[in-house]
Amino acid sequence: MEFVRVIKDSEELAKIIDIPQGLRNRKVEVIILPYQEEEYNKTKKKSLRGALSKYKNEKLQDRESEAWSRAVVEKYESS
Repeated sequence: MEFVRVIKDSEELAKIIDIPQGLRNRKVEVIILPYQEEEYNKTKKKSLRGALSKYKNEKLQDRESEAWSRAVVEKYESS
């Protein structure tokens, strides 16, 4: 793989890219590598769908639709 490695004054680079405060007024090493887009596209995206299915409780699923309203009533009932 080809790359470029040079030592430059950070003030020269400040015209092109944003230089962090800690690197200003110093010599810095610049490494330029080719961007290989196909490598990033090949990584398969994983889905978490169904990852927590082993924890589901089917007996409680019927009560889910009313859970929020019941929780509010319990919390603010005595206010």
